[in-house]
Amino acid sequence: MIATDIFLKQGSSHAICEDYIIQGTAPTPYIILSDGCSSSHGTEMGARILCHLAKQYLRYRADDLYSIDYNKMGHWIIHNAEMIVRQLGLKVNCLDATLIIAYHIDNSIHIKMYGDGVLAIKRGETIDLVQVDFSNNAPYYLSYLIDDHRNKLYHDMKNDAIVTCYTPGEGSSTLMYAYDNPLDFAFYEKDFDVLFIASDGLSSFIIKNPNEHRPVESNEILPDFMTFKNIKGEFLKRRMNKAIKGLYKTGIDHFDDLSIGSFISVKEE
Repeated sequence: MIATDIFLKQGSSHAICEDYIIQGTAPTPYIILSDGCSSSHGTEMGARILCHLAKQYLRYRADDLYSIDYNKMGHWIIHNAEMIVRQLGLKVNCLDATLIIAYHIDNSIHIKMYGDGVLAIKRGETIDLVQVDFSNNAPYYLSYLIDDHRNKLYHDMKNDAIVTCYTPGEGSSTLMYAYDNPLDFAFYEKDFDVLFIASDGLSSFIIKNPNEHRPVESNEILPDFMTFKNIKGEFLKRRMNKAIKGLYKTGIDHFDDLSIGSFISVKEE
């Protein structure tokens, strides 16, 4: 059995939250999040549109979730999003946003990532981290697929997708992929206790006090974020609110918007 919950909090440097996250159980347990680009106008709206269209796509493919194709899903979402924003009188670049779609099938979680983001996998006391970044801090957005000029400009930048995997005690390894390579992951329930999907706001925690001023590595704070006394109701919201309140007291804050979705594998007794 899978338990899910979500958390969303505006970053200290943002006037408006450009992250968005939703969860549901039909046609299968899912969590979907989007992180709007701060340098594009109206992405708080674009992020919402992308999330709800992704939800609709899962419902559309309810009878055949196993065969969902990464590229076909992305194209369907962004082309329908384009029609919606034009009808609303919005500029298409409001869709400059990353998108992470995670859904449960039988005994596994499948994750489609369009742009950057973070995955954290807890097994016992060990937390593995998978962080996806892009060269020049420029994620490849689905919105480039509907604008040939911007797509070519991005292609000419020769950016790469950079996937860094960290395991405590073993260090990190980095893999480089073409920017448009499918970022498609799957994890079996038997292999994790807690699974996080998160926007890159998870990497924006900093400590600021008279004696210290530095970024806080995700692996320093994740153990507290991923430890739950119980998983009833809004278990992730309770844990995150308490944990962040504790961090504030020590001078640690996150400057970027933060969205996290949690899947917990509930083992049968």
